[in-house]
Amino acid sequence: MYNGLWNPTVLVVEDDPALAALYDEKFQKEGFKTLIARDGAAGLNMAITKNPDFILLDVMLPKMNGLEMLEKLIASPIGHGIPVIVLSNLTEKEEKERAIKLGAKDYLSKAMQSPEEIVNKVKKYLGI
Repeated sequence: MYNGLWNPTVLVVEDDPALAALYDEKFQKEGFKTLIARDGAAGLNMAITKNPDFILLDVMLPKMNGLEMLEKLIASPIGHGIPVIVLSNLTEKEEKERAIKLGAKDYLSKAMQSPEEIVNKVKKYLGI
């Protein structure tokens, strides 16, 4: 568990309530503050208004998919500096390349990464 003075905030943009709750639990256990958005439009709004330290972003979302949200986030003066990991059950090479080209730090398969591994990747990218 991270015991530093800084408690980073992670925005989890995930439409599956059970998976969102699991990520929420794992991040909080490690000392993170969490924000949860269930669709891309809400995620974009939270990212811009709450300015989290990191975003965990699902691709398949209602209202606005994750890559559309990432594109709009990067275009925003507030959101362009927030690091993002994109998560998906899809393994399309083109989709992964697009996410990385848009500025995502990583593109991970949900099926290949446990929530603990994802938390550890976020910690790595934040330098904690």
